[in-house]
Amino acid sequence: MTKPQPEDAKDKDVAKDKAAVKDKEAVKDMPQLSISSIPKPKIRVPRIDPNTMARAQAPKELPKDPKLLADEYIADLHSANWGGEETWVRFSRLPQKSHAFLRDIDINCTLANIRGTERALSRRGRSTPTSNTLSRMLEVFEAAKLANIVPDRYTYQELIAINVDLLNFNYAHDWLEKMVVQGIKPTIRPYRTILKGYSTVSSELDSARRLWHEIKTKIAAGLIAGEKSDEVATTVDLLTYTSYVAAESKAGNFALVVDVLEEMDQAGIKPDITLRNTVLDGLVRHKGLDAGLQEAELMEQSGYELNGYSYTTLLNATIKEQRDEEIHKLLEAAAAKNIVPPAYLMQKLTIDPFDVLSIMAKLEASHKVRLYNVLIESAMRGNDFTQVLQLIDHLKQKNVPANVVTYTLLFDALNKAGRLDQAKSMFTKVFSSGELTPDAHIYSIMIDACGRHGDVKTMFWFKNEMQRQGLAVSEPVYNSILSALSQWRNGNLQAVMVTASEMERVKPTVKPTCRTFSAIFAAFATQAQRRRLGLGELEFLQTWYAMATDKYYVAKDSYYYFMAVNAFVCAQSLPDAMTAFSDMVRSHKVSHVSGKFMKNPVRMLDLIKLAIEHQEYGAALEIWNNWQRLRLPPISKAVELALFACDQMGQPTVAINIIRGLLSMDEDVYCPQFVDESVLALYIAMMTKHSMLDAIMPVVHLWTTAMTAECGSEPVLSESTVAKTVAMLRGNSHPGAAAIANELLTHVDAHFPDATPV
Repeated sequence: MTKPQPEDAKDKDVAKDKAAVKDKEAVKDMPQLSISSIPKPKIRVPRIDPNTMARAQAPKELPKDPKLLADEYIADLHSANWGGEETWVRFSRLPQKSHAFLRDIDINCTLANIRGTERALSRRGRSTPTSNTLSRMLEVFEAAKLANIVPDRYTYQELIAINVDLLNFNYAHDWLEKMVVQGIKPTIRPYRTILKGYSTVSSELDSARRLWHEIKTKIAAGLIAGEKSDEVATTVDLLTYTSYVAAESKAGNFALVVDVLEEMDQAGIKPDITLRNTVLDGLVRHKGLDAGLQEAELMEQSGYELNGYSYTTLLNATIKEQRDEEIHKLLEAAAAKNIVPPAYLMQKLTIDPFDVLSIMAKLEASHKVRLYNVLIESAMRGNDFTQVLQLIDHLKQKNVPANVVTYTLLFDALNKAGRLDQAKSMFTKVFSSGELTPDAHIYSIMIDACGRHGDVKTMFWFKNEMQRQGLAVSEPVYNSILSALSQWRNGNLQAVMVTASEMERVKPTVKPTCRTFSAIFAAFATQAQRRRLGLGELEFLQTWYAMATDKYYVAKDSYYYFMAVNAFVCAQSLPDAMTAFSDMVRSHKVSHVSGKFMKNPVRMLDLIKLAIEHQEYGAALEIWNNWQRLRLPPISKAVELALFACDQMGQPTVAINIIRGLLSMDEDVYCPQFVDESVLALYIAMMTKHSMLDAIMPVVHLWTTAMTAECGSEPVLSESTVAKTVAMLRGNSHPGAAAIANELLTHVDAHFPDATPV
């Protein structure tokens, strides 16, 4: 039998429960927070999270042998397709003792992975190399140096290349010099890398010329190695010639280009079509279409066959100069060689797409469908969905057999035009005969479209049909499904958890991306706003947040952090919300993160409120400090909550620093918009409560000055606020409170006469 609890103990528990309820009610009523609502200071009782306790009590794994860890890293590095983020995270987690068991080839592969992902993204226009990439590569280099791993020419080439990517040409030269000082004879590749970088920047033409002469001088002196280690370079190679010609062509120095071409002829090196297209591009840019057409004719007379790049260059010039007659000729010539210009170029044409079909009628039958596909894509780029359907009808009238790409574009166009039912009907009509089989891309488009239109049932039908056809469900498809489920108001988290878990079960495993996790967080946030999450659901959310870093090494973006914080706040899980928030602040993408919160700063406000509800006042102040660091828009409610936290912790000096920092122009956190009259009144009440009356009037003067400078006129102060503040001061037992009340009235009468109480 449980021992009866003493009456006084029961009373204490009841009092604690009432105090907790009172705190929550105070937070809920915070929008009407007034002077009288500040409760007495209380002792902060840390909240113990059972999940944290369970993790703390779990047995720790014994550290693995450093050599074993290095061997595992090496095996995975050379066999797995790691991205730059995953490579960096895995390397940074290796113990320092494991570095001694790595080889130079492992270091080079690590550097190439970190840089290579950024380079690949840059080519697709999705990203550019950053200083963060360089910093990581330098850390890998220094770690190898401490482990006595001697860098080779490939190590230096990666460091030279990343500096060229970032246009740090001086540093690129420094690394080249270090290679030479170490006794490594460089090949022509690092010189060519720097020269190619110079060719992209017009202001670096003189540097390109100096390097060009340096290359030829060093080849003559036998100081540049051949591609094989036992050889010495005897002449400049074709790629290096192309890089230098690009620099001179871009500057319009065609006399020098001719000299270089003659030099190549004497050396027995024939320019390829890439080099000649480089010259063609320069001529068109500096001398116009006629010069380009003459160069193209000369190229054909010299045995070069114009390719797609050649015709794209010339067509761009004709469009710019509005030479319709030449456009016709170029399109006819391209059709004779079965060359179809790209969609972005077709979109610029002033010629009707059906006239283009007539002009390019010489295309072979197998290439005509490609022309239709390009014209359809061009119409889609211009959001002309009517023309898309007209082109499809024209294709059928001319008995040109459509292919899977054609229908992919058609379904995409119909879905973007909001014609989902028509797309579903067309899908059944086209593929029911069995003449064509839908590919994974078509299924992906239909799944994404159904999800966007909220047709979840049909979305899953397409997914199941895709799997029945033996097609692998890819990461973008799973992301489309999860995104749809996150916005499905009638849905439940079971479907989200099953879909996410399926990604791990299928063979081969589908690796989640940043978008995957963001969609999962969004789904949990949506449901958590309607009901309390179950223990299993919260554990699932915690597990997947941890897996993003610990298992999948996901490269996180600003939206990921925003959605993660939002999900845990909605789930009322403060420890997890603070973990996600701290990870966000530490992220190098912090400037992008702030943009997400700027659009919806109430999410950050909700996080502060959650911390106060859990009586974690230190966490509330941590959030407030980072609010300023993230440069979020000013919200007076955030300052009120920060002052409330200071009051509950019994730290009025922190409150003084917060207010003075916001109002002092010489402070980095200067932002007087945060401090409206309600915040000022709350501050005065707090200082009165903690018997720090001397801190009141200096801040009142500072507030008046700062707000006047910021607003351009006297800030608004209401009579009711002044009356309540003065009444509070006069009702205080402190001997100096009445004097402060009189001084405040004098200040108000001088600066805000309309607010002086009657």
